[in-house]
Amino acid sequence: MVFYLLPLSQTVQLAQPFQAENIIVFQSAQLDLTPNPGRGHDNTSVNIFSAAGDILLTISIRRAENAIVMNSLPASGNWGTEESVPLEGRFVNGGLNTTITVYDHGDRFQVLIDYNTIHYYAKRIQKNGTAVSYLTDQASPFSNTLAVTTYKAFASIIPNGA
Repeated sequence: MVFYLLPLSQTVQLAQPFQAENIIVFQSAQLDLTPNPGRGHDNTSVNIFSAAGDILLTISIRRAENAIVMNSLPASGNWGTEESVPLEGRFVNGGLNTTITVYDHGDRFQVLIDYNTIHYYAKRIQKNGTAVSYLTDQASPFSNTLAVTTYKAFASIIPNGA
């Protein structure tokens, strides 16, 4: 397990590559899902980057659209087709310890909100993650700094009784 602080509008390099069987948990101490109509796209995202600058996965919270959107962007290409799920009812913790979790299955990412699976996103770029970022185009629904924890495998999350 490795812990990071990820401030808004920043990118943090990971100590070890994010690869198959690894898990990343983004955690916020607050949550405000009230849309900001008429103030831009109202788009806040967490992103996983490769060493080459590809966005392997973006998870975009779009309050005004009532959507959580996932996509990928090759460093020298264009965004792919967006995959989305409704935002309403996804965050169940009421803002305390709100989480976005990504589990790399090798061929796809499992995306969980507050530890409930919302989507399986087929990997479009077959590379390992080396950095994460937290961006918004206006006021974020999350804390100004996210706690980010990476795990080497699912088994490392479960206490072993030792």
